[in-house]
Amino acid sequence: MKINIKKEFPNDYISREAGERLRKMILNNEGPHELDFSDLKVASISFFDESIAKLVESGWTSESVKQNLIFKNLFVFDEKLLKQVCQARGLEI
Repeated sequence: MKINIKKEFPNDYISREAGERLRKMILNNEGPHELDFSDLKVASISFFDESIAKLVESGWTSESVKQNLIFKNLFVFDEKLLKQVCQARGLEI
């Protein structure tokens, strides 16, 4: 499943609520999921925590993330932030 973050969340791609919607999309649809961050700088701990890091609460492991999520066009600082947020919850990206 391909998800273009800018198109799927045109008015809100930084909030905790948007992150929760993305996490539900990931959990409710068969993977792998290609998450395309083209033309975005998210820079939101809340979004990354709610969408990706909290997958651990649904039983996801670092291996699950590697097998089921493909990150495309992720801004370099967003990638660092995502890794830190996930690491705090025990996920290695």
